[in-house]
Amino acid sequence: MKATEILMEEHEAVLYVLSISEKICCKIESGAPFDLEHIGHIIDFLKTFVDKCHHGKEEDLLFPELEKVGIKKENGPIGVMLFEHTAGREYIKQLSEAFENYKKGQSGYSKEMVDAIRKYSELLIPHIQKENKVLYKMADMHLSKATDELLVAGFEKIEAIRIGAGKHEEFHKMIDALGKIYMND
Repeated sequence: MKATEILMEEHEAVLYVLSISEKICCKIESGAPFDLEHIGHIIDFLKTFVDKCHHGKEEDLLFPELEKVGIKKENGPIGVMLFEHTAGREYIKQLSEAFENYKKGQSGYSKEMVDAIRKYSELLIPHIQKENKVLYKMADMHLSKATDELLVAGFEKIEAIRIGAGKHEEFHKMIDALGKIYMND
């Protein structure tokens, strides 16, 4: 499997979690009971899998290789992706803070959680489309087979170091479990 295929496969999991998150947002807004633990799982997925692992693969390995073949960072597609990664981290920080305040029983933070989730989704869905349809196609056109193989090996190392052995599978089990709860409504 090519490096870009790995990243696109990860994007599918992220998009599914964002769909689940929207279902939870609807429950919160309607006043229906919701399981706070599920939001905690989603926050962990977004912080650990999306940011540390997936964005780490892009920022530490893919983007530098793209720069080497002439794809611009400053005023270019890589710079845009990095800017959006940073903006996404801010939304996750807002979500985490609202989540912690909500757990403490402070009122009004359910709306803050919903707002942060939706802003993150509004940023990340088009971000993923740009990566899949533009940046990764550039990578496939410009990166050699040898570079791609190095990226794939590097991706495995990042995953092992940043999230640990077996954590990827745990996230997929969690996503499947939440999907059975929220996506069959």
